Amino acid sequence: METSHTVFFNNRKILFLSEPAKDTDHKKIQPGCIISTVVSRSVFMKFIGSDDQTLVFAGDDASLLFRQFARLFLFAEAAGGLVAGPGDKWLFIYRNDRWDLPKGHIEKGEIPEEAAIREAEEECGIKGLEITGDLPHTHHVYPYDENQWVLKRTHWFMMKTDSLTTSPQFSEGITRAEWKHPDHLSGVLQNTYGSIRELLLTCQMQRNQNQ
Repeated sequence: METSHTVFFNNRKILFLSEPAKDTDHKKIQPGCIISTVVSRSVFMKFIGSDDQTLVFAGDDASLLFRQFARLFLFAEAAGGLVAGPGDKWLFIYRNDRWDLPKGHIEKGEIPEEAAIREAEEECGIKGLEITGDLPHTHHVYPYDENQWVLKRTHWFMMKTDSLTTSPQFSEGITRAEWKHPDHLSGVLQNTYGSIRELLLTCQMQRNQNQ
């Protein structure tokens, strides 16, 4: 069984698996989970309107299923970063009553690395950022209007800075920009988006492996 992509809607997951399903109609395979061999807007909207936490599209080619899914949406790209600073701390922003990482849309003519640095500098009021590595990108969906949804891919990068001075961008609804030690992120993980939680857990695991 192979998972090609994971798409988040808040804390709910949409998975694409290379595993042939027995039936052609979507159904629950376990509590809180729906499976479908057909990618369609009607299946997606039924999932959104339900209480189920996971939607699984299963078939012979998980990547093909994801491409079929992506064609149902407007597509947008963003970039952001996990900033490491002195004292082995990571930088977080607090926006819309949730912890998040600095990120934003890639502007015309920008490459993802440039956009990630610009957004982190603007949203956190920091300078002298340097990209030190790539992180897994994430996908999430959100409603654009009554009839259209957006699928956004966010490119993530590991960054570093020598300064702990921050200034949150209040005009963008960011009320706090705070440094936290990666060993003490329980409060962040309990109050963030599913895509951010998964990214942070991956970064924590990589950090522990490198120690």
